[in-house]
Amino acid sequence: MLMETYKKIGIIGAMDAELERLLAETKDVRRRNIGGSEFVSGKISGVNVVCVQSGIGKVNAAFAASVLICRFHVDAVFMTGIAGAIGGKLKHLDLIVPDGFIQHDVAILGESDGFIDIVGKTVLMPDKRLSEALAEAGNAYRGIIATGEQFIGNEEQKRAILSRFPDVIAVDMECSAVVQVCVRSGIPVACVKVVSDGGDGMEYYVFKTKAAEKAVSAVLGALNFLSAK
Repeated sequence: MLMETYKKIGIIGAMDAELERLLAETKDVRRRNIGGSEFVSGKISGVNVVCVQSGIGKVNAAFAASVLICRFHVDAVFMTGIAGAIGGKLKHLDLIVPDGFIQHDVAILGESDGFIDIVGKTVLMPDKRLSEALAEAGNAYRGIIATGEQFIGNEEQKRAILSRFPDVIAVDMECSAVVQVCVRSGIPVACVKVVSDGGDGMEYYVFKTKAAEKAVSAVLGALNFLSAK
C-alpha cells in the first residue's frame, strides 16, 4: 500500500480558512505550538497527519515545512490553499494541481530571473504520485505557479510577471517555498490551489472561503485515494 510509504503526511495551509475543515476531520488530536504556529497531529481517514496553519508568505511557509520535516518527521507534504489567476486561462474556483513552481521575486546577479541558488534550478517539480492523488478530485488544471512575497491584484503586476515567466497560470505567496524546502530535504511534496479571484482584490475576498473549502476537499480526497492503494 502507498500509505506504507507515506506513514505520516504533513498538511500546510496559509490561512485559518484552509485549516478549519481539516481540523474538523482530524481524530485523536494532539496540539503543539512551535514558533507561534499550532501543529495538530492526528488521523484523517486512518492516515497519520500533522496539520498546520503556516501564516502568509514564503518565510512562514518555509518555517512550517521545515518543522514538519525536522521535528515531526513527516514522509510527505501537501500544501493547500488559494491562488490568483494570471494569463487568462483560469477563472474563480478552478482547481490547480501545479506541475512546476517558480519564485517570481527572486533575482540573483548574473543568473536568470527565478534561479534558485544551491538548488541550481529555476523551476521546481512536485512529486508525480502525490500530484496525481490530488488531481483525482477532478478537472484539475496543471501548469506553473509563481510564488512571491506580495499580493498580485492588478493588471500591471500580472503583466510584469508574465513578461518574465510566460508559462505561469497562477500566483500565490507560499507554494514554491514549501516545495524548495521539501526538494532540498528529499521529501515528496505536492500542492493544490483553488483560484479565489481573477486578479482583482475584491474578488479575492468574495471567493477565498469557497476556494479554500474546495482545495481542502482535494486533500481529503487524496488521503482517501492513497489509503486505498
